[in-house]
Amino acid sequence: MSQLRALLDALLASGCDDATAAELLAIKAPGGSTWTVEVLNTGKADEARLTTELGKIFRTPCEPIDTQKIDRLALQLLPGRFVFKHHILPIAQEGETVTLATYDVFNQTGRRLAQQQLNGKKIRWQLTPRTQLLRALRTAYGVGADVFEEILKNNRAYETLEQDTALDITNDDPEASVVKFVNQIIREAIVERATDIHVEPLEGDLRIRVRIDGILHEVAVPPQLRVLQSAIISRLKVMAHMDIAERRLPQDGRINLTTAAGSIDVRVSTIPTVNGESISLRLLSRTETLTFGLERLDMGARQMAQMKQMLALPNGIILVTGPTGSGKSTSLYSFLSSINAISRRIITVEEPVEYRLPGISQIDVKADIGLTFANGLRAILRQDPNIVMVGEIRDFETAEISIRAAMTGHLVFSTLHTNDAVSGITRLLDMGIEPFLLASVVRCFLAQRLIRTICPDCTAETTYDPQYLKEIDFHVPDGTKLYKGRGCESCRHTGYRGRRAIFEVATITEGLRRMIIRKETGSALKARALQDGMESLRSDGWRRVLKGQTTVEEIVRVTQQDEAMTETD
Repeated sequence: MSQLRALLDALLASGCDDATAAELLAIKAPGGSTWTVEVLNTGKADEARLTTELGKIFRTPCEPIDTQKIDRLALQLLPGRFVFKHHILPIAQEGETVTLATYDVFNQTGRRLAQQQLNGKKIRWQLTPRTQLLRALRTAYGVGADVFEEILKNNRAYETLEQDTALDITNDDPEASVVKFVNQIIREAIVERATDIHVEPLEGDLRIRVRIDGILHEVAVPPQLRVLQSAIISRLKVMAHMDIAERRLPQDGRINLTTAAGSIDVRVSTIPTVNGESISLRLLSRTETLTFGLERLDMGARQMAQMKQMLALPNGIILVTGPTGSGKSTSLYSFLSSINAISRRIITVEEPVEYRLPGISQIDVKADIGLTFANGLRAILRQDPNIVMVGEIRDFETAEISIRAAMTGHLVFSTLHTNDAVSGITRLLDMGIEPFLLASVVRCFLAQRLIRTICPDCTAETTYDPQYLKEIDFHVPDGTKLYKGRGCESCRHTGYRGRRAIFEVATITEGLRRMIIRKETGSALKARALQDGMESLRSDGWRRVLKGQTTVEEIVRVTQQDEAMTETD
């Protein structure tokens, strides 16, 4: 059988129809590329199946890579720049035999150079699908390893001019190695769906961590990165239009990025530490505004009905509660988007404006020039709004103005930092709000948390000890299957990928109003809310578990504090 016929059969076996297989077979790779790369770049052939079929043709084993078992000594056999350029990864060494993984059987130049680099050692080749190989390569060598040697030779690349326009991180300046390294860190974080990047100087090292699905993960970076600490921090400060000479005081800045995934707003903050400046980046996608709406929240049927009833009210206050990073802003934006119409004037005052909503006037708080929540809210009320959103109620002044706005016919949305829905009542009372005012204008409290969802690539059925389920008060109907994630490359071996919200909606019923006026305890208020039909955060979490979206462990982890507080109240 000719090689062309074998390749055609491989394309057909990888899921291509006859016409597509013929089209891909005819591809001529330009200089510097190969047929495999060009075919994979089209996205028309199944990557894993094509790799398996090519392995059969060229009699090369096709095997996955376990990044946790890569031989660290083997990694030193080939230079990082060579590995990144040719996508040939040394993963093991036994005696004089070195195992090299690649996805490209047609990269003859890389194979020949690898043989020269290994000084006559025997090579055992294995094929691995491209996506998995590139992920293993980044994990093994660290982000930016391909340019690290170049950076060490010339680390003045961060001395670039400030730019007033959005920075494009899809293309790198080949002459600016530090610029390229920083861009790679940000790009990698975006690909991994990170919400935050932390660059933290330690006593003898520079650590980079990203927050993914609410959990911090350390980024693998080249060793001795600490020598470039000043260059990396300075580059980030230049991007955020900060003073690179000021290292003694905290600074705040902002970066507008252009990426392959769309526009990204980055909030940048620096603080001085004993080991040097620490810098944090909060990543906010501007393209997500298109997806806001009640459907995005995926509430339970009862909770959805309650919130639709609240959103239809002409006036009053709706408060969303929860700790930082619990998705409160997303819920508020979803509510506003669902009731946004030509007939309604909606104005918000936020710190900062995280996402831009079409058709809604949004004010960015600037406390340094006197534009506070309270002052912004006063100005809004002179603008004839129907609906007002206050980013956060932090003090008596803002709370008082919000209540006054609700009493004069406005529907007001805001947030509070409390652990559960009913705690919002006691927080406002502690601020000094009169009980009769609170009882008359607040319509509902919505508490929420974000829980991690099971990774779809490694989900598996699981079982739990019935006694344990009884102890945590989780009733599983007969015949219901429960699931967990085994852990894989896609989810960084955590078993989770992505997040969803769980909710607790406490509407202010007549019974609760009377108890608020009497200033009864938080535990009594919560008991009454549950009696009136409120589903607790944990109960809503069990709904997610029964739907196969998350695990029992995750719900217990996220709601443990709330349950403990309820028991001790």
